[in-house]
Amino acid sequence: MVEVPGTTRRAGARRVDPFVIVGGVVLVAMIVAALGFGRGWWGPRQAVPSTPAPASSIEPGALAAKPIIYLYPTAATDVTVTLSHPERLLAQYPAYGDGWRVRAQPDGTLTDASGRQFYALYYEAARSAPAQRTDVGFVVAGADTASFLEDALPQLGLSPREADEFIIYWLPQLQSNPWTYVRFESAGEQASEQALSVSPTPDTVIRVMMDWQRLDAPVQVAPQTLSAPARSGFTVVEWGGTQIAG
Repeated sequence: MVEVPGTTRRAGARRVDPFVIVGGVVLVAMIVAALGFGRGWWGPRQAVPSTPAPASSIEPGALAAKPIIYLYPTAATDVTVTLSHPERLLAQYPAYGDGWRVRAQPDGTLTDASGRQFYALYYEAARSAPAQRTDVGFVVAGADTASFLEDALPQLGLSPREADEFIIYWLPQLQSNPWTYVRFESAGEQASEQALSVSPTPDTVIRVMMDWQRLDAPVQVAPQTLSAPARSGFTVVEWGGTQIAG
């Protein structure tokens, strides 16, 4: 037997071979590794889903605020709605999951699998690129905001109810500005930023995304031409807005 220097073994005490202790530790480690315990300690790290930043922390111009989606089929229809970039979602109601699945009625009433009813689908999302002011659009005095929107939104295809909801949401933010630059994004711009997929395929899609910027004084821009497709058959409508930084 090998005595460890500097130690005294009591009479009658059993001596534990250090090689047995080491072997036991190795065996336990192998068992733990095989069972997958402690993977965060010595095993491969698992990917942790990123938590989106709150909308309040997103810089102006980088947030698509209050997009809301209405569905108007010609008869009661099971509809699935998906976004091209759900990973950018900051808020949604009802819960998006892997897409919204609802039964839609011609009057726009939506019912989910649990039986809960909604009048629209809502989300907010981070943009891939900040909105920018261009040399086309409108410059609107704060006091004229309501009348401007009352005139512009029907030209973009919104119904009176949809236009009312748009104005109720955006009026407090825009009318307090001395002046506001306003431009409505094209369908192509919106699709490249956040494409909307609906099944079954709608006959008419109307998407209104307003880019706006607070101005202390008016600037010169060329007036934007506004238009919208005629509503026909299964119609999908969406509206939202983005504040331009600066």
